[in-house]
Amino acid sequence: MTNEERYITPELKERETRILNADSELKQLEYDLFVELRLLAAKHIEPMRTLATALAAADVLCSLAEVAVTYNYCRPQITSDRHLSIINGRHPVVEQSLPAGFFVPNSVHLGFDAAQPDVAHNCPDLIVLTGPNMSGKSIYLRQVGLIQLLAQVGSFVPAESANLGICDRIFTRVGAVDDLATGQSTFMVEMNETANILNHAQENSLVLLDEIGRGTSTFDGMAIAWSVAEYIANKIKARGIFATHYHELNELASLLPNVANFQVTVKELEDEIIFLHQVQAGGADRSYGIEVGRLAGLPPSVITRAKQVLEQIAKNSHIATGLRSGSSGKGKEKVKELLGDRSVSPKDTQMTIFD
Repeated sequence: MTNEERYITPELKERETRILNADSELKQLEYDLFVELRLLAAKHIEPMRTLATALAAADVLCSLAEVAVTYNYCRPQITSDRHLSIINGRHPVVEQSLPAGFFVPNSVHLGFDAAQPDVAHNCPDLIVLTGPNMSGKSIYLRQVGLIQLLAQVGSFVPAESANLGICDRIFTRVGAVDDLATGQSTFMVEMNETANILNHAQENSLVLLDEIGRGTSTFDGMAIAWSVAEYIANKIKARGIFATHYHELNELASLLPNVANFQVTVKELEDEIIFLHQVQAGGADRSYGIEVGRLAGLPPSVITRAKQVLEQIAKNSHIATGLRSGSSGKGKEKVKELLGDRSVSPKDTQMTIFD
């Protein structure tokens, strides 16, 4: 180019055209080859689908086998009854995020059998699980659900041994989320999920509930949690675990034969608590929420004041006095009487419980 005038030759012009057209010609050639390959593959589509299905199945089975060998999974025994027994089960994901040997395994037994009353307490339909925040209740719930799911898809499971009755469905209500775009608060979402479970769960279902009754008043929340647990144990009779900080729900085990109390243990020292992450029989009577707040970094003055307020509440609160340990038992007898009369509405039962 000189003074904005362009000098060309026929050969240069021809080369320019070829360069400009090369890209579109390349794409057209690629598409022609693709169409040719597609037509060729269409003639063999059925054998290819069969082969793809076989390769996918082999890939899944090999992956499951590799995981089972690498992480010491066991072969579960699948049965047609309702019994669910897991010995030293582990969470397959959390276990891998911790150093080797740090994860604490736990066992679970579900599937109440009225014909064996001597073992009913240790093998209930519903476990009321209590214990401190941060102690591992949520992990315990999730690992039971994951082990059941892994077994039913044909995988070995992370446990020492497992004997599992087939579940028709696994229901979970975990976490706290809202859906503000549709006008649903956190509590409304929780109630919707709970309603779906109660309306669709059956005797062979596995129900895992991680807190019910949050986001409303103490009386409302406790009443809902009690009623939900009672409905699952009495009406649905599904196998399940109900993790809660409403320790009054521990009284259900003394009122219903297919409910048992379990707790995640801690070691309490003078100025701190140590989470042992072990699940054992019995109900907890404390949640150590203030200690968790201290670990999170709340100002010392806030922690001190919280302890003072908690002490005053413990002295003066009369919530569910008829159900507290060490009570006269009069409230318990009244509740038993109501539970024995199926004509009594849940509303009447709740009113008596919290009288």
